[in-house]
Order: sequence, then C-alpha cells, then structure tokens
Amino acid sequence: MPKTTPEDIINLGFTASMFKQATDEGFKQFIGFVISEQAPLLEGRLGATAYNSTSSPTKNYVKRAELCLVAAELVQRRINIILGNVVGAGHEIDISHEGAQKKVYLDEANELIKKIVGGITSDSNDFASGVLVTSHFNGTE
Repeated sequence: MPKTTPEDIINLGFTASMFKQATDEGFKQFIGFVISEQAPLLEGRLGATAYNSTSSPTKNYVKRAELCLVAAELVQRRINIILGNVVGAGHEIDISHEGAQKKVYLDEANELIKKIVGGITSDSNDFASGVLVTSHFNGTE
C-alpha cells in the first residue's frame, strides 16, 4: 500500500493546471495513478520488509523516498507537457529549472534508499560511540 497521498503531493506545490487537469478531483486521480506506479517500484527496490516497516526512522525514510520519486515523475510529466506546447521548430524553451528540480527529488530519494537498504537508522554521519571499562585494581595484587 502506498505511503504517499495526493494531498502530500499537492502540499509540495503541484497544481491541477500544471498538468492540464480541469478539476481538483481529476487531478487527485491523476496523482493517485502516478503514486500507484511508483509505490511498487520503490517496494521492489527496498524489499517488502523495509517498505512496510513500522519503525522510525525507516518508515519516515520510506514515505519521503516515495514522495520524492512521485514528485520527480510529476516534474518529468510537466517537462513533457511544456515541450509538447512548443509550436514549430526554432523555438527555444528553457526547462533547466524543471530538470534541476527533478534531479533534486531523485537525489534525495536515492540517498534515502541507500540509508534504508544499508540499515542506517540515524540522520547523522558524525556520531561515534564506544565503551571504556576501567578498574582501580591493577591486576598484580
């Protein structure tokens, strides 16, 4: 079952008009379709156990990774719409901002996937731990 909802995507700033959707309900169905495409792909990359984890922070990483993958797919679809609106040859169109936005989403998703697969349960790379055992006996007495 997907972790991301259409409301999560709308909260990222995606709108119906960006995807030529006439109604909010149609837009939510469109988003639901994209989520239903991306969720099993992520589950396949992670494995069912990790994908369905109920422990923090893994469940939070999974949700955010799925959200980022769906957002990246939506940005790609937006790029396709923009390019489809170009009339005739010789018209330059700048989609570098959209391409950069897609890359940010994919990079974040991939970093989270690496954490999940690697079993990393901390957001910090700077944490180190150790134990020191001392005794006031020197062992010669």
